[in-house]
Amino acid sequence: MRAVFAIAKKELRAYFLAPMAYVVIAAFLLMNGFLFSVILAALSQPGSFSASPMSLFFGGTLFFWIFMIIMAPVITMKLGADETKTGTIETLMTAPVSDLEVVLGKFLGAMGLYVAAWLPTALYVVVLRSYSTVDMGPVYAGYLSILLVGFFFIAVGLFASFVSKNQVVAAILAFAILLMMLLMSLPAFLVTSHFWKDVFGYIDLYTNMQDFAKGIINTRAVVYFLSGAALFLALSYQALQTRRWR
Repeated sequence: MRAVFAIAKKELRAYFLAPMAYVVIAAFLLMNGFLFSVILAALSQPGSFSASPMSLFFGGTLFFWIFMIIMAPVITMKLGADETKTGTIETLMTAPVSDLEVVLGKFLGAMGLYVAAWLPTALYVVVLRSYSTVDMGPVYAGYLSILLVGFFFIAVGLFASFVSKNQVVAAILAFAILLMMLLMSLPAFLVTSHFWKDVFGYIDLYTNMQDFAKGIINTRAVVYFLSGAALFLALSYQALQTRRWR
């Protein structure tokens, strides 16, 4: 595990020694701040429906998912593709670390930036608590869901970066995969078979987030996000193995 944390630290340092981390975090907070202000404005209107601002903030709007499927590819696009472009992948391949350690180290480094981008949003809760009573159960569950979605989306982005030789291609591929996952909610409304409705409902990202936003930790959703992350980390490992034997 020492090698994994060393690689993660190297990747995290690379993010913050370049403008990328600050640009990503600033843009993310600007978009999320705008979204949060719109939610508060909408809920404060006379006759508006009753809902917790944080429940809408945690995956309750389309904008949340748009931000997420853009953010993850931007964070991960350089992890494998840039190594190939600059030729440093060969050095990495000959280093005394296993392919699994490389994958996990890069994944943890990207997750570090992802978590750093989300941490300042805790101030939204502080602001809300200064004006009203906030049920912290849904807030804690909501942040847990954010972490689980991050595992899944970052793993997808890492896989796209390992199978691409160009950062832009990696970002586009990751965006396409995540967009396809997001659109999986549509077939659930179109099919008539109860079996297929259950299948598409199980992989529907929006549905899986709703219980968390209500303060309910749905074990089915936890398994879904973690198994999805594990699948794409395994695919990333296989992609790295393929590079080693080329």
